[in-house]
Amino acid sequence: MAAGRHSLKIGEWHVYADTCTLSAANGAEQTKITPRSMDVLVYLAENAGAVISATELLDKFWQGTISSDHAVHKAIAELRAAFGDDAHKPKYIKTVPKRGYSLVADVIPHGEVTRISEDKTNWWHGASIGNSLKFTTTLGAAAVVLVILAWSDIDLALNQDNDISLAILPFSQDGDVDSSKQFFVDGLSESLITGLSKLSQLKISSPAYERELNPRRQSVQEYGQRLGVEHLLEGSVQYLGDRARVTVQLIRVEDGVHQYSEQFDLDKQDIFQIQDEIVANVVTSLSIHLDENQRSQMRDWGTSNAIAFERFMKGEFYNNQFNPKDFELAIENHLAAIDQDPNFINAYLGVVSAANNYAVYSGVEKIQELSQLIDEMHREVARLDASHAALDSIRAIQLRINGNDYRLQESSLREEILAGNAPEFALAHYALFLIGARLYDEAEQFLDVADEVDPFQISPDEIWDYRHMVALPQDMVELRKQQLLERPNHTGMLGAVARNLVLLGRHEEAQAYMERQRLSDTVGISSNFTSIVAGVLTGSMLPGSEQLQQQYALGRNFNFNNGALSFMLGDIEKGIEFWSNLPTVHKRRLINNAHISEVYFAESVVDDQRYQELLEQLDFGISWQHTLMEGVIAMQPVTGIGLSAEARQAYESQQFMSRNNLWTDSQWATIRKFRMLHQDSLQANTN
Repeated sequence: MAAGRHSLKIGEWHVYADTCTLSAANGAEQTKITPRSMDVLVYLAENAGAVISATELLDKFWQGTISSDHAVHKAIAELRAAFGDDAHKPKYIKTVPKRGYSLVADVIPHGEVTRISEDKTNWWHGASIGNSLKFTTTLGAAAVVLVILAWSDIDLALNQDNDISLAILPFSQDGDVDSSKQFFVDGLSESLITGLSKLSQLKISSPAYERELNPRRQSVQEYGQRLGVEHLLEGSVQYLGDRARVTVQLIRVEDGVHQYSEQFDLDKQDIFQIQDEIVANVVTSLSIHLDENQRSQMRDWGTSNAIAFERFMKGEFYNNQFNPKDFELAIENHLAAIDQDPNFINAYLGVVSAANNYAVYSGVEKIQELSQLIDEMHREVARLDASHAALDSIRAIQLRINGNDYRLQESSLREEILAGNAPEFALAHYALFLIGARLYDEAEQFLDVADEVDPFQISPDEIWDYRHMVALPQDMVELRKQQLLERPNHTGMLGAVARNLVLLGRHEEAQAYMERQRLSDTVGISSNFTSIVAGVLTGSMLPGSEQLQQQYALGRNFNFNNGALSFMLGDIEKGIEFWSNLPTVHKRRLINNAHISEVYFAESVVDDQRYQELLEQLDFGISWQHTLMEGVIAMQPVTGIGLSAEARQAYESQQFMSRNNLWTDSQWATIRKFRMLHQDSLQANTN
């Protein structure tokens, strides 16, 4: 890649600000980062060697839109992941505790490096917002950070400059002493020594020597000095009926200050399981507490409870795997974080995000359960902070997950955009409406001007994903494969790749992705849709066959799939029957999947008056399409986006636009050719 006007070399990486690209000096590796993270990087490069506070970065590039500087931490995390940098042994970006960040690598301009404009909006919507892969990289970088945080267990590094010495006192029993459980109390100390000794740079004194001393007869300073340590960890166990309460305290020897205190209440169960859980919690909590960087991030996320933070980060990791089983684990871990810290707002938002994603793949009963959970989370967030910015996002998710009130959402978004106070997700959400109504051209333009959502910031919309919805099948395969490198078990992406591979005639390759989707989709609705598309395109799913009858008998959770299957086979009446009885909560599937399904429908189905009347009956037909066209026209003075010539003609002539207006006639002809590749025609099979 040639050096651009906005380019420089940082360490062993070439940085191209105009395209938000980092390229290894040897040319072997290239990665994209979000525009805002590039803003931060260029600013750090302009001030190389200086310490820049998180507050300064927040004020400069987020303009006060985010109250916590955890957004800055996430940008730094993305940059470190892109550079392959280690926060504990930094070669590029160094964290200066309690002060900020400093770029420590050599900076060499390739040419003129223009200072970042004070108007971050122009930069934000400028050079690289149109690249459809950039947010995939963002998520990948953030996922790396999550993996480190969630799964490193007790191998987190502590203070990088000095070892920390710690003595663990024998635990005591408080209240009524139970001699039968003394072995458990004694074992806690020894297990903690074993567990904590695995923390790098933490020196633990010998338990044998500790038992020779009696801390109750000495001051903390005297006791610590005799052991030659900087910190003491003491604990006690108290039995309360069927529960065991374990209290742990960390004391600084120098002045006797209690630096850390935590209480663990555990149900009565297998005593060794209790012991293992206590040790795991204490080790996790101390590893975070004693690490300045981790403790700072924990507080920025909104909690001072290390166990809650650890559960939350695991929940975020699972949520970003995007399959039903992991969504369950995400909700479970976020709720566990809330149990540890009921004031941890981001944990409530984590539940909402996971529940919203889970609902995409779920049946009616599960969606209703998830909807109730989201309602509960909304009430709790409103109770904790009635003006919290995420309440708008949660409200949008509540409406969407229930499968109704789309017109209310459209009207609200339009008003907010026209008033200039729309939430960040507004343009992206309107783009999703446009995609579902086959207005691909207008949708792509909306995505071009929509704000990217920071990694793991709650939002009902994801721009990076919506862009791939409007891609041609042959392009979509490669784009989705790139995403699967970051999320290998993403149920939806696996299905998209498999279906389009079948359409392109690459059956053997498609089978591998279909099997992967089947394994990741524990609910089965999404993988079933892929299997019926493959069955029709290959001619194995035929009218009158036993396989078809078994499919039709699956029940109401499969009404969308069965309706789409009927339309693929050219059986319009049967398709109308299924979609007319679509559960309300599954109307969301019409926006997400109807326009995708129509690519595989038998010839002339979409143009059939009966099909169009069905869509109108479901309120996703010509009236809905023209409402969105009117919205685009009304918002044009604000967005600068107008209707395409094809959409304008359909609107003025009051006709239904039955295919998307982004793909050309020749591209549609190619898709038709692919569809008919392995059979004379879908109509012939129907006959």
